[in-house]
Amino acid sequence: MQAWTFWKDATRHFFQHWGSYVTLVFLTNLLISYIAVPIFTWLVAQLMRWQDIPYVSYTNLWSMTIHHPLAILGLLLILLTIITLIYWQFAYLLLGVTNIRRGRPQTTRSVLYDTFRSIAGASPSTFFFFIGYFIVIIPFGSELFTTPLLNKAKIPAFITSYLMANPVWAVCLGLFYLVAAYVGTRLIGVLPLMIIDHYHSHDAIRLSWQRTRGRFWTYFSKLVITFIMVSIGVAVIYAILYVGQLGFDKTPFGLAGATANLFLMEVITEFIICYATILFMMVILSSHSANQPTPTMLLNFHEPARTKLRTRLLIIIGLVAISASLVGFNLVYLNGLAMSTPLTIAHRGVDNGNGVQNTIPAMVKTSKEKPDYVEMDIRETKDHQFVVMHDANLKNLAGLNRTVSKMTLKQLTKVTLTENGYQAKIPSFNDYLNAAIRHHQKLLIEIKTSSRDTRDLPERFYRQFGQRILTNHEQIHTLSYGIMNTLKTKYPQLFVSYIMPYNLTFPRTKANAYTMESTTLNDNFIDQANREHKRVYAWDIDDITSLDQMMFMGVNGVITNNLSTIQQEIKDNTDHPSYANLLLAFMNDLSLETQTQ
Repeated sequence: MQAWTFWKDATRHFFQHWGSYVTLVFLTNLLISYIAVPIFTWLVAQLMRWQDIPYVSYTNLWSMTIHHPLAILGLLLILLTIITLIYWQFAYLLLGVTNIRRGRPQTTRSVLYDTFRSIAGASPSTFFFFIGYFIVIIPFGSELFTTPLLNKAKIPAFITSYLMANPVWAVCLGLFYLVAAYVGTRLIGVLPLMIIDHYHSHDAIRLSWQRTRGRFWTYFSKLVITFIMVSIGVAVIYAILYVGQLGFDKTPFGLAGATANLFLMEVITEFIICYATILFMMVILSSHSANQPTPTMLLNFHEPARTKLRTRLLIIIGLVAISASLVGFNLVYLNGLAMSTPLTIAHRGVDNGNGVQNTIPAMVKTSKEKPDYVEMDIRETKDHQFVVMHDANLKNLAGLNRTVSKMTLKQLTKVTLTENGYQAKIPSFNDYLNAAIRHHQKLLIEIKTSSRDTRDLPERFYRQFGQRILTNHEQIHTLSYGIMNTLKTKYPQLFVSYIMPYNLTFPRTKANAYTMESTTLNDNFIDQANREHKRVYAWDIDDITSLDQMMFMGVNGVITNNLSTIQQEIKDNTDHPSYANLLLAFMNDLSLETQTQ
């Protein structure tokens, strides 16, 4: 009940003074999104260019440390600057909310001064506690408080999927988040104590732990209720717009209605972002008794009329300006010109478990659904041949604790794999390629690597399969920069994509394309790839929400485990869809997180 009362009072207060709050959050996000993020992106790109480093990934961190220590130092300095800016953003919002709740006794300049004073007095441990607090400790933080910089700190989806697929790791992950939720909630007062009262992080942790003793559910329920009510609000508003558009589609005013609804959807989403951020700040501040107004104070508080009018006029003018720029995009989108039509690529040659991954029977069955490409994996054997296999060990699919690189091709092709209720033999790549050619199925061939691979692997691969690959327009991708670079240097006519599991900065390589894990893929990466005439393939795209987001970004291909579902959604989005369906697809792309990237 206390959480429900808190939400009602906080919401009422927000709407009484929405002009000030929206100005605070919206302008701060604009500053970060359109000034800070481009500057940091440019700095990282220039640093990589100066040090002649083609890409940044976990695969070359050790090499960078040894051969390019200045680059590592530069990246650390940029990281420190980003952490400082994130801290500044949070401190400014926290102090700004506190100032508005008190009737704005301070000017914006004074609040800025207090923010910089807070940064100057903060210890390094304060910054790192802050980052951990939102990335790890409070699982709900990223849902209610978003920033373009914190959004970069994501765990790639394939890692989470791997952990959830393993029962032991899944239990450990669940327990970790339960503990994290408890500890994070008990430390909810740390940041106000550090930012407002200038406590050292150690003292703030101790004091917050004392103050929240016996009050865990009080603060935790406030976060949960706030998150639920924000989610319900978004769902209701989107449903009203969608149903309204269904009605407009039956009239001659379908396009006009869709343009208006799309604009409303964009503006309302931005408004809800501001609302969610402010309520999250109020939850944090509710633990800070010295700065927490009583409900009576909130209801009786009256912002000066002149100030209220000025801030609301500023926001209205800003929204009008933004709406003018959005009208053109809305018309382009509603005419079907703002979404890409990506290639469909069946991951490991299967569709929704219709066979054993990376086997010929599964590939033949999947090819009947006419994907643009079948993605599959190859590995080098002990006798330097190539076999179709994803895992380095046979335990998962064959129940044999043996390593692929320590077995000959003849031994491997006798092994039976079991998956999804099906069985099939491990195929040689030669047989798999010939079967694909017979069924007119193009391949996206992933070259896997191990420590036992021979140095001339790229050359031998090309000698055995190069001409067939070129003749049948197959494509190659690999996580190994060395293999990709060798293939493109010696055989430039090959189409080779470089696989990147994380988007830190745009690479400078000879690759024709980049296969990107979708978690950190964004518009900037794709725009840069388009400028350099390179393709972008996103993986793994297994649901329509993720697909809609990728189509809006403009990816050239999607690698999926659910081929038929993805094919149908692409058709629905591109084959003369109704305006209501276009709005529905756009809803999938809008979220509290994506709007601040």
